Amino acid sequence: MRLSDTHTHTRFSTDSKAEPAELLSAASAQGLSYLCFTDHMDLDFPGDATQFVFDTDQYFRELLPLKEQTKGKKTSLLIGIEMGLRPGRPDLRAQIDTLLSEKPYDFVLGSTHIVDEMDPYEPEYWSFSGDRLLRYFETVYENTKEHTNFDSLAHLDYIIRYMPEKEGFARDYRVADYENLLEETLRLIATRGQALELNTAGLRKGLPFVHPKKELLLRFKELGGEYVTLGSDAHAAKDVGADIKTAAEVLHSCGYSGYTVYKERKPMVLPLSAT
Repeated sequence: MRLSDTHTHTRFSTDSKAEPAELLSAASAQGLSYLCFTDHMDLDFPGDATQFVFDTDQYFRELLPLKEQTKGKKTSLLIGIEMGLRPGRPDLRAQIDTLLSEKPYDFVLGSTHIVDEMDPYEPEYWSFSGDRLLRYFETVYENTKEHTNFDSLAHLDYIIRYMPEKEGFARDYRVADYENLLEETLRLIATRGQALELNTAGLRKGLPFVHPKKELLLRFKELGGEYVTLGSDAHAAKDVGADIKTAAEVLHSCGYSGYTVYKERKPMVLPLSAT
């Protein structure tokens, strides 16, 4: 079975120092069919509006020749972007639409990294009273409802990576506690024909499962969802392709026969059973 990794970060992302050629070399060594760079673009990030913004002209100047070099090779390079979504910001939606129209992206991930102008990665987010997971899932739903210009919804429950660890408390949650919100989010992207991402980074963060949980993959399929993309969320060459085979096995166990790769923003379903 030949697999692909369509969520990776290079030095164009503020939180990565990886050279694009290093990631591509790692993907080739693993025999991946496709590698996609999806560097962070979170417009108007709280505290520092330029923190997760990069020069898209320079991005394509560097990556297009590298992509050209992979034509006819076993590992093909795709150029994507991970867009940070925000609810109640029609100004940002307009900026995103303009930005995405300016370059020939293969793939657009839609992500929720900011909740109520806070990053759940920071301890401050967890210091407020109330159910912080609920607020996150509400924001994901609001983002999914308001934003349509993305191909795959990234790491739906990634917030649990950053839950404070307390004595006798596991970084986990019950899907049933947030079932209505999660189901409506899945229904939206299934109805639109968008993809759900199966992201393996949780395994590297000490969680016992990939994002999202298997229950949500099953429900997505029941709701008519066809497309699931696979991503490691690698920020270094050593993590390219990490646990992608595990993700594929989880996907297959949920009854999916293939996984999805986007090229020129069009979905291609590749078989999970191919050798």
